[in-house]
Amino acid sequence: MKFKYFTRILVIGLLLAASPAQADYDDSNPFYFGFALGIPSADEECDYYYHYDCDGSDTSFKFYGGKRLHENLAIEISYQDLGKLRDREFNLTTTAESEGFNISLHGIIPISDLGYFYGKAGYMLWDTEYTRIETSTERSDDEGEDFTYGLGFAFLFGEKYDFRFVDGGDWITVFSFGGSIYLD
Repeated sequence: MKFKYFTRILVIGLLLAASPAQADYDDSNPFYFGFALGIPSADEECDYYYHYDCDGSDTSFKFYGGKRLHENLAIEISYQDLGKLRDREFNLTTTAESEGFNISLHGIIPISDLGYFYGKAGYMLWDTEYTRIETSTERSDDEGEDFTYGLGFAFLFGEKYDFRFVDGGDWITVFSFGGSIYLD
């Protein structure tokens, strides 16, 4: 991943976190950090991006941090490792390993003290390394950017913790479970 992409996402996130939209929201724990594990899978569009089948799945993870700007709005920045997708067909093995930085806005609907539903929409800068092994090994890589989205629910524990699950994605869909700690 090129450093300039990370810098762009970090600057956009910091600008949005400092926006005046937070002035009306009085929460004692507006910043949060977390970790999530997930199960990525590729759909039929994978052939469009990789130019071969890659229907396998693996384990993914992400580190994220965010800020509640309002009771119903948050911004989040994350590093995501989307795992290694592989496909084996006769004597041909293909793999694709993807990672990237994502920035997203979360629309939040609180459900009493139990937790909240949320939808997220964002922008991801990704990097993918490809390997194709047949009679010889071919390696290549690609980088790009895509729109991201997801739907999830977060269970709240006390005033400082949540446990969340989310599903979303476009050409790689990730179902993940994670937890957050809210800072004072």
